Amino acid sequence: MDLLDKIQGNNYYLIDFYANWCAPCQLQLQFLENLKEKFPDNVEIIKIDVDKDKVSTIQFDAMYQVNGVPTLMLFNQGKLLWKHYGVKFEDDLQEIVKQFLI
Repeated sequence: MDLLDKIQGNNYYLIDFYANWCAPCQLQLQFLENLKEKFPDNVEIIKIDVDKDKVSTIQFDAMYQVNGVPTLMLFNQGKLLWKHYGVKFEDDLQEIVKQFLI
């Protein structure tokens, strides 16, 4: 199943486009791990390494414009609910996810 098919599901999918060489991406990683612990049953975090997963990166860039790393996108039932380029801090991330889960 490719990623475009997967995000059609009823779960919430937070996709993180990152690169290993990207310092802000490494900072974002800890915030995402904490988010996963806070919402283990509601949000699936999917990490896409833009240097290794070229197919997914190209597909999403064509449809949703991956403008750089880190880029975060939140989907539910195939719909893009929210997108952010750059680091999003933990408290802000939790508030954004909460507003869609309610």
